[in-house]
Amino acid sequence: MSVWKAAARAVKDVLRARLLELSRANVAARLPAGELQRVELERSGRVRLVVRGELPALEVAVDGAAAPLAQSFEMPDGRICAEYAANPQGLARSVTVSLEGRVLARLSLALPLRRPDWAELFDEQRVLTRDEIYGVGPPHAVANEEVLRFASELPGPLLDFGCGQGALLRELRAKGIDARGIEIRRPAIVDALTEEVKPFVHLYEGALPLPFESDRFAAVVCTEVLEHVPDPVATVRELARLAPRALFTVPDMSAVPALFPHAVVPWHLLEASHLSFFTQRSLGALLGGAYREVRFSRLGRFVVNGTEVFTSLVARCTR
Repeated sequence: MSVWKAAARAVKDVLRARLLELSRANVAARLPAGELQRVELERSGRVRLVVRGELPALEVAVDGAAAPLAQSFEMPDGRICAEYAANPQGLARSVTVSLEGRVLARLSLALPLRRPDWAELFDEQRVLTRDEIYGVGPPHAVANEEVLRFASELPGPLLDFGCGQGALLRELRAKGIDARGIEIRRPAIVDALTEEVKPFVHLYEGALPLPFESDRFAAVVCTEVLEHVPDPVATVRELARLAPRALFTVPDMSAVPALFPHAVVPWHLLEASHLSFFTQRSLGALLGGAYREVRFSRLGRFVVNGTEVFTSLVARCTR
């Protein structure tokens, strides 16, 4: 990593930490039968109040818009935590807590809010089944910037194996790279393909071998696909047959033990159609059977309570 990239990352971490500091505050506001001790706004739009004693009918607002009480519960130390649901849109600049029109606490901040994935799990009324949690989402409409950067280094003609609705394909072609895609013929794909990429996408039934002659391409891209295929060994060998160079990305399973101390699991690992789970060692062993050289990188860096992890392994391969 360059000095400039390291410096930029450090500045970003400091700014993120500063945002967190601004989004929470300890207070000491008297209540009829207790005390309001803490006010916090999460990026999901949830306002959390910590109260010692009884919880009265507090009025909470984010930027002047009322945030109704969603739920409350008793914490291990006996205090009450109350959660209020604000509309998670845009940049939040203030949180006020009032009782019968009297302001008890005001938090000034500049926190970008965003509705999270699975937001319904905050207060879903139904008992959900496994299929409703471990789901399969639609193909991505926007190419991942980090994947695009890696893929842009490859020569054409290039094959995007498992191209989804063609988001990466569209960006590569806009850069002047002769990129083609192949995807399984299914309604979610057929309905999502745009007119600009349709001529460059081959739809097939999912069987190997793929309908291309050996060395038809200079490179192949297989991003967040290998974990979905029933036979990753045969798939890797087939892609190696088609091109001397390849780019693979898969979810990084080392994030699970790395985040164990924080009781956190990356949400992407809840994808129901994941059939294989890779570490750098296991992916290296798999790819090493088809490629002479395998170089590893990471993408999707994020930090949880000071622990740095990545969403995906990146492997750049040469046959």
